[in-house]
Amino acid sequence: MTTAYVIGLAWIFVAGVAQGVFVLPMKYTRAWKWEHLWLWFSVIAFFILPLAVALSTVPRLAEVYSLVPPRQIMLAALFGLGWGAGSVFFGLGVDALGMALGFSISTALYTSLGALIPLVLLTPDMIFQRNGLMVIAGNIVTTAGVVVCAIAGDRRDKVLENKPVTGMIGPKRSFSLALTFCILSGVLSAALNFGYAFCPAIMTAAAKLGATKDNALNAMWLVLIPAGGLLNVGYCFLLLQKNKSWSRLVIQSTFVDWLDALLMGILWTGSVIVYGWGANDLGRLGPTLGWSLWNAILIATTFICGLITHEWQGVKGRPLHLLYVGIAVMIVGMFVLGLGV
Repeated sequence: MTTAYVIGLAWIFVAGVAQGVFVLPMKYTRAWKWEHLWLWFSVIAFFILPLAVALSTVPRLAEVYSLVPPRQIMLAALFGLGWGAGSVFFGLGVDALGMALGFSISTALYTSLGALIPLVLLTPDMIFQRNGLMVIAGNIVTTAGVVVCAIAGDRRDKVLENKPVTGMIGPKRSFSLALTFCILSGVLSAALNFGYAFCPAIMTAAAKLGATKDNALNAMWLVLIPAGGLLNVGYCFLLLQKNKSWSRLVIQSTFVDWLDALLMGILWTGSVIVYGWGANDLGRLGPTLGWSLWNAILIATTFICGLITHEWQGVKGRPLHLLYVGIAVMIVGMFVLGLGV
């Protein structure tokens, strides 16, 4: 294993942990509801930070896009819109099901899609080699863990009956609806990795104008992330209008609420940027293996956070045992993916 691979894996680990804990501040919101927190988080994570990072790291940023075929920019924006829709469903699903379950279901699904599609399209010659087979096997194992966790969540819902999930700031939803949110999130959110995998022209143009290989990614993120951010902000506006809760955005907010949104934004955007660094160091399998490992690590992180914050308090016996089994299976999937290095 080369030094570049080791460094890449280290960045992937950091990115996975950061992404795994980014929704943790949501549990400590005081005055805000879901739409208030998600709106300010979206503004920070999807607009302010990507722009600030790109401006500070990509020389002659405006010129970069003039060198890129419009089709590539439109493709990156479309991937961003797909990911943005998935992000909305993700926020709703995690709030309804909790970190340990909601995050795991969404992440495992978009891990598989986000890894396998680039594997097939970008590196078809590696599908039946050891690396490719380990990536496929790891994703299959991870998905199996999701199924077990979904069963555990259904049984938890029946045990708790009308008791709210700890830390929920949105309305209580049925397990089937919450699960649907998580599945839609998993399918659509894979588009985030497609931008990295299938829009190289933007990074190439940035590198030609003086950006480093890692910083060149920031020019692509500046197209993809805000495009998805528009859907997140738009949905929050709809909820604010529906619930007539505009005043809470500022007047009824607390310092803790603003701090929560800021921390979520820094952790999310920072994780995406660091993921790009790690994937670059993994070479041809970066969009496939890097994506899979990133998400496998964050699943383990959210599991730990979910248990620490008592999401399953009051649940005993078979539902909890199934959750442990499901998460254990997903962690095994992470080690199988590691064999693909």
